[in-house]
Amino acid sequence: MNKLAILACITTASFSLLAASALADNDEWAPRPTLEGSWQVEVTLRVDAPDCTIAPVVGTGLNPFPSFNTFHKGGTMSEFGTRSPPATRTSGHGVWERRGQRAYAYRELFYSFDPNGLLTATMDIRTDVKLATDGKTFGGVSRFLRTDLSGNALRFCATMSAKRISL
Repeated sequence: MNKLAILACITTASFSLLAASALADNDEWAPRPTLEGSWQVEVTLRVDAPDCTIAPVVGTGLNPFPSFNTFHKGGTMSEFGTRSPPATRTSGHGVWERRGQRAYAYRELFYSFDPNGLLTATMDIRTDVKLATDGKTFGGVSRFLRTDLSGNALRFCATMSAKRISL
């Protein structure tokens, strides 16, 4: 009986060591960087083109311009851009999801107003980003659709780079 108990203990200990070794070598169990968190984003607005990364930069207004993006746990997001004065636009609100290894997509909406405070347009922005391996930066491309109250649409795109806000 003693030999059987010793054999059981040795077997259990061996399996435990093998399992611990496998978990240590398996990066699937290691924490992965995620888009979740707050980011300082630099946005460069460009004319609409099939390849936004080489499209001409829009020559009017502040460009590039800073923006803050926060990606909340559960898949929602908040944004505040600085290209327009705060009185002429709302903050952006939207949703995000993981699309692959370090690949994410998000969609945000905000409203624009004229100098009298009257609603003029809706902005719909769809973005694809790739998170850096260390999770501290990302880059991406956005597609913008501005629709005025008469239904007229204006399309343009943007390239962006972002840096995670950390302590």
